[in-house]
Order: sequence, then C-alpha cells, then structure tokens
Amino acid sequence: MFNQIIPITLTPFREDGTLDLDSIPSLTHFYRDSGACALVVLGIMGEAHALSDREREAVVQAYVAAARDLPVIATVSAPATEVAQERAARVVELGAQYVMVAPPTGVSDASQLVRHFSRVAKVAGVPWVLQDEPVTTGVRLSLHTIALLADETPNLCAIKVEDVPTASKIEALHQRLPHIEMFGGLGGVYLFEELRHHARASITGFSYPDLLAKVVAAYAHQPSEARTLFYRYLPLIRYEAQLGVRGIAIRKSLFYQRGLIASPAVRAPASPVDHVIEDDLLDLVQVLGLPLSPKKSTI
Repeated sequence: MFNQIIPITLTPFREDGTLDLDSIPSLTHFYRDSGACALVVLGIMGEAHALSDREREAVVQAYVAAARDLPVIATVSAPATEVAQERAARVVELGAQYVMVAPPTGVSDASQLVRHFSRVAKVAGVPWVLQDEPVTTGVRLSLHTIALLADETPNLCAIKVEDVPTASKIEALHQRLPHIEMFGGLGGVYLFEELRHHARASITGFSYPDLLAKVVAAYAHQPSEARTLFYRYLPLIRYEAQLGVRGIAIRKSLFYQRGLIASPAVRAPASPVDHVIEDDLLDLVQVLGLPLSPKKSTI
C-alpha cells in the first residue's frame, strides 16, 4: 500500500506563536516533490503536544486540503482511550484516510493496551498505523502484544518501529506478520539497516526527505548504491536526530533557510536553535553539498 517515504509534517508557527496555516500548501508541495507517498500530521515532529484541540483540527484540515490525492495519516494518540477515540473520529470526519496511534504513556499491561487500541481502531473505521515508540511513551510493545493487536484489529495496516534495535524488531515482526507493512522512524538514523530487514521505508521528519526517497529507490535495484547514499548523508541525519524539541528546532531552522516556512519558531517554552547549532548545521549542509532552497537535491 505504501511504497515510499512518509514525512512527518511540520506545524509552522509565526514569530508570535500563532499557527501559520498559509505555509502548509507550499510545505505539502515540497513533500510531494520529494517523493512522499503519504503525509503524517500531528506527529511528534509536528509539535502536536503543543497544539490545542481547535488547532489540531485546523492543521488536519489545512493538510487534507493541500494534499489532494496524497493520503493523510493523522496521529490521534492520547493518554485516555475516550480522548483518542474522539480524536480519531474527528480527523476522519475532516478527511484523514488513516490514523496513527501510539500507546498511552506508562501503560504496560498487554490486555489494557489491546483493549485501548482495539477501541480506537473500531471508532476510526479506517486503516491504522501502530507507532511503537518507547522513548516518549515509556511503553515497550512485545511481539506477542503486537501479534494480538493484529488479530484483534484487522484494519492494522502498518507499524512504525522505533524500539531499538529497530532492524531486529522489524525482522521479527515481518516473520510473524508478513501481511503488515513495516516502517522505521527515529529521524531515519537506521534506514539502511531497516531496509535490509523488510522495512518499506521510513516515517520521519528529516528535512531532506528526497535523500531518504533516493535511498529507498536505490535499494530496490542496487543495495550497495543505497548504502553509499545513506552513509554519505548520515552525518546530517545524525545531527538532526537530537532528542526532544531540539531536533524539531533544528529541522525548522533548515526548512526556514530553504524558504519553505516563514519562521523557524517553535512553541514556547521551547526556543529556536542558538547560533552555535545553526553555524554547525549550515556548515554541515555546505560540506555535503546540499541546497538551501526548496528545489530537489541532486546526488
């Protein structure tokens, strides 16, 4: 179903902290030209944690309108089942074709998790993506629990694996659930290894998604070429993949430098990158020969 990278979209803000919905059409055009086969909105990269419910809806509406035929996957994760259900129903009403759900923070009981995901999936009524992301949620999903989920929710269509070592877990899940598509995440840091173990691609917010798309495309016919491309650009992938809001600010800085958003602002109390990070970041981009423009890079 998905055969290429799936960017986690930015939520652009103005300098005063208000939503900048006007930047979303150009962002969507950029993602499409970069080889995206779908878009994820309201992900961690999208600063969903910093948005009100009204703002969440506005962001979904704006991306759905701009995406046209490009499928939109809306993240509806919440600490309470009822809240996640309400979010799922609402984003589907707004035009999202898929939902993505992570475990509620701190819940480790398998039966509770299966019940939570099953109820959300049923209300959504559309294919859903499981986000296996223990760093933020504190929840490690076992292979057994995920297999139960697949049995209980036939509309589970893909799993975003961010439980390191990701390649090992993707391989194990593929052996048990070969009908479900596997994706990596974590900024794309392990993309090549994940491709070697049956990942389709990556669901991530990397600022040069066209580079990841080229790695995925090359892997299909020439894995050695894909390896060379991936390791060439791994320094930037590594630098961007800093934990917490800092990684979001780094990516927003690059999107701003490329003229894709009007401001690199992140929501307070977070702050944009300082001059040290920005200097190092721009130096790295220059060394790698990457463009500071919306145009697709050439490799």
